[in-house]
Amino acid sequence: MHILHVTRQYLPGVGGMEDYVRCLSREQLAQNSVSVLTLNKTFGEPDRVLADQENIDGVDVQRISFSGSERYPFAPSVLRHLSAADVVHVHGVDFFADFLAATTMVHRKPLVLSTHGGFFHTSFAAKMKRLYFNQVTRHSLKAYRAVIACSQSDHDMFATITDDRLLTIENGVDVRKFAGLAARDTKTILSFGRLAPNKEPEKLLRWFAALRRQDPEWKLVIAGKPMGVDVAALTDLARQLGVTDAFEVVPFPSDAELAGLISKSSFFASAASHEGFGIAAVEAASAGLFPVLSDIPAHQYTRTRLGYGLLETFDDPKSPERFLDLYRAGALLVPPKEVLATSLQSFAWSGVSQQIETLYDTILGTRRRSFGGIDVPVMDAASALDQLGGIVRARQPQVVAFCNAHTVNVARRDPAFSEAMSEALVLNDGAGIDIASKLLYGRKFPANLNGTDLVPAFLRQFRTKLRVYIIGSAPGIAARAGRMLQRINPKIEVVGTDHGFFDPKDEALLAQRVRAADPDLVLVGMGQPQQELWASRNVKAIGLPIICVGGLIDFVAEAAVRAPEWMRAARLEWTYRLYLEPRRLARRYLIGNVTFLAAIANEARRGVRFRTKSGGTPQRQAGLHA
Repeated sequence: MHILHVTRQYLPGVGGMEDYVRCLSREQLAQNSVSVLTLNKTFGEPDRVLADQENIDGVDVQRISFSGSERYPFAPSVLRHLSAADVVHVHGVDFFADFLAATTMVHRKPLVLSTHGGFFHTSFAAKMKRLYFNQVTRHSLKAYRAVIACSQSDHDMFATITDDRLLTIENGVDVRKFAGLAARDTKTILSFGRLAPNKEPEKLLRWFAALRRQDPEWKLVIAGKPMGVDVAALTDLARQLGVTDAFEVVPFPSDAELAGLISKSSFFASAASHEGFGIAAVEAASAGLFPVLSDIPAHQYTRTRLGYGLLETFDDPKSPERFLDLYRAGALLVPPKEVLATSLQSFAWSGVSQQIETLYDTILGTRRRSFGGIDVPVMDAASALDQLGGIVRARQPQVVAFCNAHTVNVARRDPAFSEAMSEALVLNDGAGIDIASKLLYGRKFPANLNGTDLVPAFLRQFRTKLRVYIIGSAPGIAARAGRMLQRINPKIEVVGTDHGFFDPKDEALLAQRVRAADPDLVLVGMGQPQQELWASRNVKAIGLPIICVGGLIDFVAEAAVRAPEWMRAARLEWTYRLYLEPRRLARRYLIGNVTFLAAIANEARRGVRFRTKSGGTPQRQAGLHA
């Protein structure tokens, strides 16, 4: 899979989004081809033009020029760089997010969006932002197969404008980058990350000045890339507050410089008024700095996940004294390394990357595709035969079923049938499912695994004795089919047969007869949904594999005639069956196929590829049933 990350800022830029894309790309490189498309300037350095192409940590980085403001950089040339991508992962809600959404009919690439806090980091133009969010952003998100909320606060925000394509995969953090670097015995407080207005560096500096008036041994260092904060004004404020000798601001620190600052510090402080997630606080904790954080939702959540830290109201006049009292009482201690390592593990990028990889697979249908709530694995004929062989040889109590257009229609209106199919191994059957696969996932299945051809091929390949019980069709037909199967493969031993028109009150007795006959495999052909419902209800009691074979029993017994070979090859067997039984099959094939295709077209238009549980993990894709 080739993954293209599109982000307005990337290395050598410094910030949460840059770090997110860097860490995610690094994890994804192990199994995928990964590249990054970004702008050719880092914000805050308007005169520095970066190289058009560069390889950073094994990731190909392509850069394009832009016009307009840094808040909404205009870069339509992005369209020239999408051709090799299997999935385009857009980061942030900006021009790229809107433009790629508006041009989906041009580039036709599956789009995924990571929210990164939206664009509400400051109060600037708040009303206009909210209007834009509720109108333009709401419309843009309809083009995305999935919207990843990077935090719970992002989920709450974006849930107001999108649907079931939204799920929460919280930011990962590189917990190894600064691991264990902090000093444990200094009175130095470090704050790092973007120097942006929402980080409230002036509020932190005023808090520190009040702290130092009570204990002049303390020092404060603020480090980060200036993004809307005037470093000179910050330095001048320190002079006015009388803390120049105890305060340092370090703009544009490299990772090496930041590591050096951490090694001289014991506390991390953030007075931010808004955070989408708060990566810096977790990085600081991984280094062994004790976090002192503003009492906002993102920091509250981080404090809960870490299991320690101090939440403060930095503009409360009593806050500095409260901090010093806790410090002197020995209450502001970092947990032991083993305990800290356990709490940090939930932030690790390996788990986050795996969740996102699963999401890609879901929306691309790489391993599994879904139609009307029925999941169908992607397999070729050889793989399907191998899997069936493994199930039968292990005598595994597993239902095997087949999914065609009629199956999907029935599942949409029958929750019990849908539930039964969700527990079965379901194989793709027919041209209708291939058309749906092409519309929803961009490609057909590797092979048509219809049961009428696959099951005989499966039975024919056995070279050891195979005990089979057959249930279905009219009285006498199953027994005749059994004799024909033994001609196909003499290794088959038919140990019992029953017709499919038994009284429902005899169902338990039938299951007992099957179990007593001790077959290796049960074939049941009673038509959909009866055969799947029966198999689902009885597979555990029987304790053996059950394959739902539909009309195969009639065909094998020569009680029904299959279409000529050329019609089967052209995927037109359904028309032949309709010709033979127009009264019984007209509604199923004529009305049913139209209904099926209309529903699939609607799913393709909506772009929904998954549903979520309350926890936000990807579940059954494109399903209309909960």
